Amino acid sequence: MKLTIVLLALICGGAEVLRAQMVDAPGALVDYLATNTATYANGHPAGQDSECEVSGWRYTDYSGTNFFLLSNTVWSAAFWLKGVQGLSATPIGISNGLAGQGLLTMISPRHYLHARHMGTVHTAIAFLGTNNVICLRYPLEQAQAGVDTDVGILNADVPPSVGFLPVIPANYTNWLPADSYVQGIGMNQDLMLFSQPMVLGGQFVMWNSRFSVPNGLSDKWDVTIRGGDSSNPEMLLISNQLVLVSHNYFVQGGPNYAKQIDVINKQMHYLSEHNHAGSDYQLTQYSLTNWPAIR
Repeated sequence: MKLTIVLLALICGGAEVLRAQMVDAPGALVDYLATNTATYANGHPAGQDSECEVSGWRYTDYSGTNFFLLSNTVWSAAFWLKGVQGLSATPIGISNGLAGQGLLTMISPRHYLHARHMGTVHTAIAFLGTNNVICLRYPLEQAQAGVDTDVGILNADVPPSVGFLPVIPANYTNWLPADSYVQGIGMNQDLMLFSQPMVLGGQFVMWNSRFSVPNGLSDKWDVTIRGGDSSNPEMLLISNQLVLVSHNYFVQGGPNYAKQIDVINKQMHYLSEHNHAGSDYQLTQYSLTNWPAIR
């Protein structure tokens, strides 16, 4: 019996070592996320000039009388992620909202996710398309889909120049560890996108602005979330595509969308039917099968 227990311990211990080697090995998704994201930062110094996605935009209260000022906004030529797919899915302003506070993120041509604690969006929303043209839409209804997560529906589909974000798949733990940091990307109310080292385990995605991921961005690229950043997205950069994983709920974390996929899809279906959308969009789960599985 004692010999059997020792052998089992050795086998289990060996499996854990092998798994750790698989997670960190070149070609594994963890290493890819770090090196792929770091590549985009080459030639860009960390800081406001590189990390702000737009120019011609200012931090102000975009009320009905000056909402037109957003038409001066264009994608910044100095932005470190210029041209990455999915940037347009988060708007550059909401009427009567201060700057980029409490923004939503599109998850289909018609639906969006929004932090429930920020209340209901009920005014005009300005998206900046990839063609630098402003697209205005209006929300119709929101429905709760999980911890601090509301799904909403717009009055009409957004054009392809705005688009939407795929989400991390429900089975992501086959490729990503649930207990160690991976290289992510955060966004704040200044329309800055920056390094967000994150742990994707459990019901919440957690992050730490004083950390850096091996082979990823240095901690000079980290930005601490502050009041007003709530609802803005947390993402991974896979190839040239942003993939949605969470939103800013508190300073160091937010809900894990991968754990809410079924209920989000259910509420998307409800909102489409209730508002006679004529379509029945569901979440697009980004496939991770191009990378070796860790389990």
